[in-house]
Amino acid sequence: MKRLLLFLILGWLFGGVQAQTDLETLMATRGEYFFSLPLQQCEEAERLTRLCSIDKLEGNHLICYANEEQYRQLLAMGYRPTLLMPPSMQEHYAMWDGSHREAYDWDAYPTYEAYQDMMKHYAEDYPERCTYFDLGTLASGRKLMFCRFNNGEPDGKPKFLYTSTIHGDELTGMMLMLRLIDELCTSDDPRILALLDHLDIFISPCTNPDGTYHGGNNTVNGARRNNANNADLNRNYPDFDNGPHPDGKEYQPETLMMMELAEQYHFTMAANYHGGSEVMNYPWDTYQPLHPDDDWWQLVCHEYADLTHEHDTLYMSSYDNGIVNGYVWYPIYGSRQDYMNYYQQCREVTIECSIPYTPNPSTMPMYWTYNHESMLRYLEQCLYGIHGRVTDSVSGAPLEAEVTILTHDHHGSAVSSHLPIGDYHRPIKGGTYEVTYSCEGYYPKTLTLTVADLETLVQDVQLVPEGYGVEEGGPSTGSETAGTFTVYPNPTNDVLTIHHSAFRIHHSAFRITNLMGQTILSGQITSENQQINVSSLPEGMYFVTVAGETRKFVVR
Repeated sequence: MKRLLLFLILGWLFGGVQAQTDLETLMATRGEYFFSLPLQQCEEAERLTRLCSIDKLEGNHLICYANEEQYRQLLAMGYRPTLLMPPSMQEHYAMWDGSHREAYDWDAYPTYEAYQDMMKHYAEDYPERCTYFDLGTLASGRKLMFCRFNNGEPDGKPKFLYTSTIHGDELTGMMLMLRLIDELCTSDDPRILALLDHLDIFISPCTNPDGTYHGGNNTVNGARRNNANNADLNRNYPDFDNGPHPDGKEYQPETLMMMELAEQYHFTMAANYHGGSEVMNYPWDTYQPLHPDDDWWQLVCHEYADLTHEHDTLYMSSYDNGIVNGYVWYPIYGSRQDYMNYYQQCREVTIECSIPYTPNPSTMPMYWTYNHESMLRYLEQCLYGIHGRVTDSVSGAPLEAEVTILTHDHHGSAVSSHLPIGDYHRPIKGGTYEVTYSCEGYYPKTLTLTVADLETLVQDVQLVPEGYGVEEGGPSTGSETAGTFTVYPNPTNDVLTIHHSAFRIHHSAFRITNLMGQTILSGQITSENQQINVSSLPEGMYFVTVAGETRKFVVR
């Protein structure tokens, strides 16, 4: 009996060793290792995140990926990873080749060609709603493809970015994005039409096609996390706390394409879908202090998770009932989420939408049911907060101005207004804030604004050019002078006298404007010492313009 027990134990041990050897051979061929590591203490995660790509924390074990070089470094440092079967190789799924599209039930992964055809055909079939573009072609010939949605008038609207599958073997989000594209194209629901009217929406279902189709364009079996160059694209972005190349790699083609997109289109909000867990991961990933809008992040993340619970109370129920601060979960460096929030003034969240990385595609309708309402509500959050336009008070021209919330904004949380119409968009938790609008060459303006959760405050602002009128009548102790043009007393709270001899009287006029550029008083000049009663005006700064046939003077 003892001899039999010993034989079984030895068989199990050698069988385990053989299994690990087989897995190591498989992963060396793939160039990507998938494994678990015991976590002895929390601080160890911060060290390990510099050595490999941590994917999640399960109990006291980290689930990780590494390329060949990273894996050898771990072994050299004395770590003994337990290799695991790669997620995309645990089952083999039939693929949809794009045929009989009208009967497609969203329960099979598309081949690359079918995916590409879907994206292009949506734009061809629904040109009034959808346009197609790609960011470029990778060495493999595959593209980073986008569909863009609006009602044909994108200017002045908040821009929103939905993407998925930056890790090539995390496919649930890719299917959610494709189905959302279909809904935005085909639905006549007033709610969908309102989104098209008020937002400018960009969607890319797969931002790592080389990882997803690593096994070939006709299968996702063998999909891997990294791109063709063995880089984890979600560790490849500039990091404000760990430098420009936290992973020690050059910026990958996919990274450069996405950074160029973010520079070109100033996104107000975004979300990037992942797999491996079920949780809303909000900023920061790299930095322990909280994001300035942490209370807003908790509001919108709880809203997303809470809505999924209406379908399944166990879905997105871990951590803080479905949400977690990225750094608290485990730190990573070079994430796209942190790059977008810090460098691009965009509120981006990471949505972990399924525990299986590459689920059986027959479960995709279930994940759509769980996430559909939350996806729409997160889009609608882009419409709330403080919005408006910043323009020149004199010419009405749109301005690129900084919009900063005093004693609140830091680490990239302030926003800007953008051309062509000078619009700005500031999602924020309900409250009362001191908001300063500033632009080079203009006097700044600070307003006290109150906004409620799930509400929109529209606040247009006009900024006055610096030196407006100063060259033609600078400040002095008792008057503003420019040759034979004088305004006195200045300041005044009663009667203002305009003295001039520079104009022919019957061709002269005056105008008094406030800092918003609005005309308060106006009239014709009828004498060389024109008196104007200004006692009814509120205390503040005003501009007096006197215009003749060939000359104009402006004083403050």
